[in-house]
Amino acid sequence: MNEAARTTDRLSELLAELTREEKISLLSGQDFWTLPAIERLGIASLRMSDGPTGLRSVNSEPAVVFPVGSALAATWNTELVHEVGAAIGREALAHDVDVLLAPGVNIQRTPLGGRNFEYFSEDPFLTGVTGCAFVKGVQSVGVGTSVKHFAANNQEHNRMSSSSDVDERTLREVYLAAFELIVREAKPWTVMASYNRVNGVFACENHWLLNEVLKGEWGFDGVVVSDWMGAKETVASAQGGLDLEMPGPPRIYGQNLGKALDNGQIDEPTLDDHVLRVLRLIERCGGLEPTKNKLQGETCTAMHRDLARSAAAESLVLLKNERRLLPIESAASIAVIGGLADRPAIQGGGSSQVTPDRLVSPLEALREEFSSDVAISYERGVDHDEKPPIIDGRLLKPSLDSDEAGLAFRYFDNADFSGDAVDEGVDWRFAKLGFGAKAQLHDPSFSVEWSGVIIPRYSGEHEITLTHSNPDVELVIDSKTLVADESPRETELLFMILALNKRSASITLEKGRAYPITLRYRQPAEGALAGFNIFNFALREPEPDRGRALDIASDADVVLFFMGAGAQSETEGEDRSSMRLPKSQEDLLDDVLSRNPNTVVILNSGGPVEMPWADRVATIAQAWLPGQEGGGAIAKMIAGEVNPSGKLPMTYPKKYNDNPSFLHYPGGSRVRYGEGLFVGYRHYDALELEPLFPFGHGLSYTEFAIERATGEPVLEPDHVTLRVAVTNRGKRTGQHVVQAYVEDLATAETKPARQLKAFTKVVLQPDETKEIELTLNARAFSHWDVDNAAWRTASGIYRIHVGSSSRDLPVVFEIERPEG
Repeated sequence: MNEAARTTDRLSELLAELTREEKISLLSGQDFWTLPAIERLGIASLRMSDGPTGLRSVNSEPAVVFPVGSALAATWNTELVHEVGAAIGREALAHDVDVLLAPGVNIQRTPLGGRNFEYFSEDPFLTGVTGCAFVKGVQSVGVGTSVKHFAANNQEHNRMSSSSDVDERTLREVYLAAFELIVREAKPWTVMASYNRVNGVFACENHWLLNEVLKGEWGFDGVVVSDWMGAKETVASAQGGLDLEMPGPPRIYGQNLGKALDNGQIDEPTLDDHVLRVLRLIERCGGLEPTKNKLQGETCTAMHRDLARSAAAESLVLLKNERRLLPIESAASIAVIGGLADRPAIQGGGSSQVTPDRLVSPLEALREEFSSDVAISYERGVDHDEKPPIIDGRLLKPSLDSDEAGLAFRYFDNADFSGDAVDEGVDWRFAKLGFGAKAQLHDPSFSVEWSGVIIPRYSGEHEITLTHSNPDVELVIDSKTLVADESPRETELLFMILALNKRSASITLEKGRAYPITLRYRQPAEGALAGFNIFNFALREPEPDRGRALDIASDADVVLFFMGAGAQSETEGEDRSSMRLPKSQEDLLDDVLSRNPNTVVILNSGGPVEMPWADRVATIAQAWLPGQEGGGAIAKMIAGEVNPSGKLPMTYPKKYNDNPSFLHYPGGSRVRYGEGLFVGYRHYDALELEPLFPFGHGLSYTEFAIERATGEPVLEPDHVTLRVAVTNRGKRTGQHVVQAYVEDLATAETKPARQLKAFTKVVLQPDETKEIELTLNARAFSHWDVDNAAWRTASGIYRIHVGSSSRDLPVVFEIERPEG
């Protein structure tokens, strides 16, 4: 008997020993993050946690923050993505997390998508292979993944109820393709069903999607878990294929599931299939062993930080470098402008938000990278944040004579700050999405007090915003109570699910003066969410000195202008309002360019922005949301130590109206995907519309040439392999991504002009030529045949276009699929 058969027998035996009540209990969480244990049978509890950019713990404990999904895809390096996945898996192990709720593999349909930063690409093939690498990496260390959000969850607007109305061919070829590739090749342990409806049916209840396609056609043997609070109805979910309702305690399953069984709405075989899948997940996580047989985890290590910096470095995309302003090798003075240089946006907002163990800013790294012979001046110049930013921990000290940043904290296991503290220390991180669990071990009530001093950087009015899940916070600065119980409050929806309290205040502070500050947070037992307490302390500082920014720009040899809308502008729960950056930034850039044309723009964003100023700027680099070590990677690229090798995983349109979803987004209760197959670059190719920067584009400090492609000119039996010659014609070692796009001449159906179907990244020394291989399987030449409900590869001619982007394809190789 093989191992798989033994496992099946073991799980079947265990299933037979469970009572009906125990079976039902396994199909819902016991709290926000964990599944219940059944001690009499040796079934351990499992813990789940976010997220795609690093491990987010229930205590808001620090972990390494890696580059976001769009940045990882921009590396076009699946081996590197595998390493990142394994590292996040090891960090999960260190926090006793069994299942990581990642990766997000939805297609970037609209450039306004609030979670586009979390997803990989507009292209299903690039998304699929990147997702495969991530899943394999995480699961290689014994931690499960949850591939999400299944399916067609491509906008945040109205995501809890809207229906994504997509024809089947488009659904199969674009929106399900990455999921299928990952399920078949990487075998994730769980798949997360999305909030939205797909063609009118909620994903958590969608029998066709979950049972027929995912579990039937694709052979998925894992667990389908609901997105948090995404399950709507008991019978429809159970019959539709939802195995696990999260979070707990149960709202949809639990007692309601028992009643549905009693009245015959759900049968025992359906129940047992759900339970068997959950048992299989527990077994894979080591939860059926006397003690969980896990690899040793590790977190916040030098190795993980180095990997995060390497991933950020390979993600950097040099969009434009007309006068070779980069790398900077001979300048005597550099002006750095923009608050994002000193306090970069390293990740997006929402459930993927991770508490960094440290933060390396580009400004700090630039000062370390360049010698004392180079004068570096800095000025914010403009307030770049669309929303008040989380307070900078460097403004805070636990005491006046301390060298540490942050405030002293004390946690209590009650709501009135009484008795001994159960935890204390110093905290500089005040974006808290999940904290306080250590104080809630025995009772859901808890309280925490932070105290110390705040030392402003600027004189003037400071605007404060506190957002919190509990009913009661208090803020005192310089003996003035700014926020208290009786303070006015607004309600703000988090992720369109949880109602948060929001309080605002302002105070005039003097630069350099130390003001005592005390902040208290009380959580009574009633209404407590153990493991998901939320608290954000935001501070908008006074307007910066614009004139000073122009002065340093005039005096410098080179200007580095960091642009973006801030970390709060790209977030789960809401889409971006515009592709434009704040007008104040664009106006300042215009004035800087008039003072100094040697200006480099560094974009700190999760995706494309409109650039009406692009023609006036000689050099533009896309730095994404690069994780906690991104500042070091950016500085090394600017200095020339890193040769940029990133390629765009999405198209940058000249203006928002050019994007294919423009006529159909945001939609109402039903969102019609009227662009069909023509998503991303397919749309621009079909209309022969010139993008600002095409899909797959990215420059280097050296030059590459793709010279020829050879191979068998026949697709038989199931694949074709091309051998492509690539030469580095420059004077620097560099990496180049060779991309292959298939043009289908064999079928008469409407279809995209070309589609990405293979790529590889290669390192080349100066003047070196390498012959690399690109293998394309039969699916690369297939389309979904709606009439026959199957993938079909037509006989006839196909062209494979090979090059450096979707618009730079100098080599064409023709193959034939013979009849029969």
